[in-house]
Amino acid sequence: MIRSKLNRVTTVLLLLALSGLAVPALAQAQDLALPSAELPVALVADQVDFDSERGTVTARGSVEVYYGERTLTADEITYNDETGRITARGNLVLRDPEGTTVFADAADLDAELTDGLIQGARSVLTGDAKLAAVEAQRIDSQYNTLSKAVYSPCKICSDSPTPLWRIRAERVIHDENEKTIHYENAYFDVFGVPVGWLPYFQHPDPTVDRASGVLAPTFLTSSIFGYGIKVPYYWVVDESSDVTITPFFTTNSDFIFEGEYRRVFDDGSLRVSGSVTPNDDDTDNDFRGHLDTEGKFRIGHGINWGWDVTVASDDSYLDVFDYTYPDRLNSELYIERYRPSGYFDVSGLYFQSLRSNERVGDIPVVLPVFDARHELDQKLAGGDLGLFTSGYALRRTNGREASRLSFGLDWERQEILPVGLSLTGFAQARGDFFTSSDDPDIDDDLTTRFAGHAGIEARYPLIWARDGGDTHIIEPIVQAIVAPDGGNGANIPFEDSIVTEFDETNVIDRNHFSGLDNFEDGTRFNLMVRYDAELSDTLQLEASVGRVFRFEEASSFSSGSGLNGTESDYVAAAAFNWSPYVSIRNRLRFDHEGDITRNQVQASFNLAPVSLAVNYGFFEADPEANAPIDREELFFSAQYLVDQEWRLRTFARRDLEASDFVSAGGSIRYLNKCCEIELFLNRDFNSSDTSPASFVTGLTVRLLTLGDGEER
Repeated sequence: MIRSKLNRVTTVLLLLALSGLAVPALAQAQDLALPSAELPVALVADQVDFDSERGTVTARGSVEVYYGERTLTADEITYNDETGRITARGNLVLRDPEGTTVFADAADLDAELTDGLIQGARSVLTGDAKLAAVEAQRIDSQYNTLSKAVYSPCKICSDSPTPLWRIRAERVIHDENEKTIHYENAYFDVFGVPVGWLPYFQHPDPTVDRASGVLAPTFLTSSIFGYGIKVPYYWVVDESSDVTITPFFTTNSDFIFEGEYRRVFDDGSLRVSGSVTPNDDDTDNDFRGHLDTEGKFRIGHGINWGWDVTVASDDSYLDVFDYTYPDRLNSELYIERYRPSGYFDVSGLYFQSLRSNERVGDIPVVLPVFDARHELDQKLAGGDLGLFTSGYALRRTNGREASRLSFGLDWERQEILPVGLSLTGFAQARGDFFTSSDDPDIDDDLTTRFAGHAGIEARYPLIWARDGGDTHIIEPIVQAIVAPDGGNGANIPFEDSIVTEFDETNVIDRNHFSGLDNFEDGTRFNLMVRYDAELSDTLQLEASVGRVFRFEEASSFSSGSGLNGTESDYVAAAAFNWSPYVSIRNRLRFDHEGDITRNQVQASFNLAPVSLAVNYGFFEADPEANAPIDREELFFSAQYLVDQEWRLRTFARRDLEASDFVSAGGSIRYLNKCCEIELFLNRDFNSSDTSPASFVTGLTVRLLTLGDGEER
């Protein structure tokens, strides 16, 4: 028997040919270089003993064995050439190419580290997800079979040795190729207490992003539908598509079936979701439900087409079952193309009102509505030329039908003088063609109109800055526009210009109407002053104020827009931002007497662990824009981070004009690396004949790593 001891050496072993090595070669092992990448096995240890008579190699002290991308570390490892087996003892760690790590007390493995028996196995699959067993067996380089095993991703410590939840099983099989964990005779424990049992159970291992299976249920209670539970099933159809089917059971209503289909294509994507339930009221409809679908696809040459459609069977369905949609549903089918030289956008629009006081026949179907623009290569007087067109066709089952077609040409040239003054000249000319029917106040004949304007805009930014200090910018802006008077005749149907928003963002607009039906006539001056300050990297100030002056009174705007008369209302805004702690923005509109006609305040405060958000809005009545009364509302939300795992949220919306709450609610959320639990409460105070006020509570429990989404 011949032995050789080497202190802290790196030895390359062709294990299957070990018995053919000559003794002199072993004696020279100390001079061997680092393992070649072409050799299958490398061993590193503090001490190596060779026994040529028994055909064994024993390594001790921080032993590391490498076979390709597999590694094995232990206090002591012995290789037997006759059996082709490796035995390892003490602080054993086995890692595979997929990132799975196994900790154990002892192991008997083959030379390739793929098959064998492991005692006291504790496997870390990914992150903190762990499998522990009395004994484990590695089979066919694919299966890890564990006896009397426990699975849990929850963190444990000496103060809390029992995980929040775990699965105990008589036998657990981890299929590394299928990335699935199978359980036989499985018990589900919460805080160590058994709460359920299944003879068989399986779930994807934590490395899987998408896998078919049952997702976490949601438990609900409502003053309308009673107690309810949603149990989603997620089905991975293929690499590009999936389906989620959700049975929704309630105690006071019929069964509801929810579904969603998603698919990604090489040239786009689509999503189709909705719900359906039998109808038990006195109407002729057999079913109630809703549909929500969207898709977008590329045709080529920069052209896209798609749709975004949402419809419901009746006015109250979405409210009753807490789908929380607005009181109008918008649907669109479109084709578009955008590029630097221009664009076009053609679409069809359908609107469904869920308001009890709005007749279906009053809501138009718009098909088509289009807008296009092209920038010409030619220059005119040093300026850029552009062609544009737009139009629409509206159809109503009860009321006016109307259409418009517009063509136009515009010109613009900008010059910046050496003193920093920016001058921009512009002009536009267009022709409009209108038709209308079923309106007693408008003739059915074709109506034409020529509209145009020309003007100049001057901006003079004044900058004051200190090296490494504050930066202040004051920018006065003056815009003078000349346009012919009149042009908004009695035979023109106004459809796209009814609602006009006038604020600090559009004071310097060449047309203050929201569309082209109405023509902003007359000579006018648009004036504005802006102020910006950078006081530090985290502290900024903004302010602006503006107004419109005219030579002749304007009367085409709605009475509550603030734009009629020779002098418009003042519009102003101010903002304060101290990142990341405080952000406040105030937008105002007030008349020449100082009476506020519009006031919006948005504020957020992030003073950890508390964050607050407050939104306030006041809007004066504007009857022509379907706002017959003043509106004043306050919205408040707050979040409190108790610690890294617990989070409290609350919100409330109040109608200050009516002195009533609109909605309120809150939630308690617990989240760690192994589970997410959320209890929420929502109260809707609005009520009508078809949609009564409701109170909904719900509970969602997600056991992370069981295929129900990733940790958030």
